[in-house]
Amino acid sequence: MRAIVLDGEQRSALAATRSLGKRGIRVAVGSGDRRSLSSVSRYCTDAFLYPSPHSDPAGFLEVVSGYANRMSPSVLFPMTDVSLTEVLRNKALFSEAVLLPFVEFEKYLRVTDKAALFRLADTLGVSIPGTVISADCPDRGSLCGKVRGIGYPVVVKPCFSKIRTGNSWTGAGVQYVSNEEALLRAISRDPFRSSPFLIQERIDGPGVGIFLLLKDGRLLAKFAHRRIREKPPSGGVSVLCESIEPPEDALRDAIRILGALEWTGVAMVEFKLDGRRRNAAMLLEVNGRFWGSLQLAVAAGVDFPYMLFQLATGEYAGHEGRYQVGVRSRWELGDLDHLLLRIRRRASDLNLPAGHLSRHGLLAGFLGDFFRPSVHNEIFRVGDMKPFFCELREYLKSIF
Repeated sequence: MRAIVLDGEQRSALAATRSLGKRGIRVAVGSGDRRSLSSVSRYCTDAFLYPSPHSDPAGFLEVVSGYANRMSPSVLFPMTDVSLTEVLRNKALFSEAVLLPFVEFEKYLRVTDKAALFRLADTLGVSIPGTVISADCPDRGSLCGKVRGIGYPVVVKPCFSKIRTGNSWTGAGVQYVSNEEALLRAISRDPFRSSPFLIQERIDGPGVGIFLLLKDGRLLAKFAHRRIREKPPSGGVSVLCESIEPPEDALRDAIRILGALEWTGVAMVEFKLDGRRRNAAMLLEVNGRFWGSLQLAVAAGVDFPYMLFQLATGEYAGHEGRYQVGVRSRWELGDLDHLLLRIRRRASDLNLPAGHLSRHGLLAGFLGDFFRPSVHNEIFRVGDMKPFFCELREYLKSIF
């Protein structure tokens, strides 16, 4: 049985490729780039190209389903929202010998659609930020009235992080607004003008991720980390994170949401700890797939890719539930981007919360992390160096 890992340019794909390859599993990597992070890894045994799922979903499906069906039996790992959505929606294109260890599309949609997610969370008693859903407001007047009840500043979020328009996908980011005038400007532009969105109170506090593996809603393995630095600095992709014991309320609420859906597979449930509410864990979003900082979980002792492979093949042997706390994982070039953004731009331009670390403190931490034994490089590995040089080449190309 082989594994087929899609989205080879993603850091999560590299973590999965290394994890499975070290276990002696043959790993084929699919990507839209001839030389992706994962395809140049020593643990990749075969690589294939496909059209971009963002700009040519039909072409992507044709190539991926054809390759997977020829190489079956196999376990298929789509690593991004776009590729996983396309595969789940078109599962009939794949033979029964292509194992897809993820939930049905309808359940996946209930966590990917933020409006549906927060409605579900509210009915389950999960702690959520003050939230206004655009679909619940007949006009801008009622919407603004509800937002005044929350209080500024607020965060405006599209219901979907990736939006399918016709035969292509586009990304959709969040916006921070501090008053009603800025809010009206924001929702007058795409994607908010043409797609459903929600508005939430801004929670200032550390970000915590709860990572779970479940089968039919039953917990099999868990892991948690806290975000130390992110890109962009106001909140986004983790570039330095640390394994922690899961906060009890965050773990409880994550299990409550996914248990209600009888979830099978992996998921990442993201919270922020709200200092104004005694560090209560407030739900931010759920990713029903592998996550960018997957390598940290593997390094700390929770090998999610291998366990999911076992679950798909019926060979899952269980997990003792323990992992090493205090392990840190650093995405090297992402952390450099974080530092450069903080040096070049003012805190107000970056929407940084009050009490953020000074530039001098950030620089000291950035340099000191090169010498801390608890910090693990995410991409650069002495025994598998090609992925780092592949990423460095693309990074330099983007600069010059």
